[in-house]
Amino acid sequence: MPLSVLTKADFEPRPAAEAGKRFAGKAALTSEAFDRLSTAARQNAFRIAKVNNARLIQRARDIVHRAIRDGTEFRTVRQQLIELFDTEGLARPALSRLRFTFQQNAMQAYNEGRREMLDEPDIMHAFPYRQYLTVGNGVAGVNGVRPEHAALHGLIFKADDAFWNAHTPPWDWGCRCTFRALTAGQVQRMGEKVRNLGYIRKRIRVPGKKGRGIEANAQFVRGEFDLSAIDKELRKALEGMLNESTG
Repeated sequence: MPLSVLTKADFEPRPAAEAGKRFAGKAALTSEAFDRLSTAARQNAFRIAKVNNARLIQRARDIVHRAIRDGTEFRTVRQQLIELFDTEGLARPALSRLRFTFQQNAMQAYNEGRREMLDEPDIMHAFPYRQYLTVGNGVAGVNGVRPEHAALHGLIFKADDAFWNAHTPPWDWGCRCTFRALTAGQVQRMGEKVRNLGYIRKRIRVPGKKGRGIEANAQFVRGEFDLSAIDKELRKALEGMLNESTG
């Protein structure tokens, strides 16, 4: 297909499917088990803050997974999660916590799925650049956008720059940012400079904060996905959790 006829719509169906696959590999863990994991393994785990009923977490994970896979609206997911807690005879979590649980996992799965698709050699060759985007047009405070995230809005990086390992959204709790792929021609026409991770860490200033630089939350830094190592660690955490429940 000629690049001239590719549009944003060409990248919408597959990332949604990839997001479902990405989330499907997450193991449901209690908060204690989750806290024992490394940063890399946490990216492949699902938890609900302050919930330590393993069966409940697993069922909640299944609800979120179906929603990501099928494109279910949050209000439907919220009702399903509330009914789950009611059935178990447990106090309902705050609605803000339910929204956060769904939003954080959905955003992470979606953007990881998009990145895995865009990282394929042929696509990266055609679209060698990516642009970071926030909600609210990059204005701090609009729609709750934090200054650190607003400072990145509109910046362009090479697709293989280390920036994306540290700042593929979400790179902090509650992050709703995203990114888009660009061709070399698009970048040239935009007339924007191409940045790199070093620029972010040393040169960029955040309004209202001292010093320079933006650092991602360590829990969201993307490492090389060694599935065998992650599976082993997750299995160890799960075994420890089961031993605690039966001991």
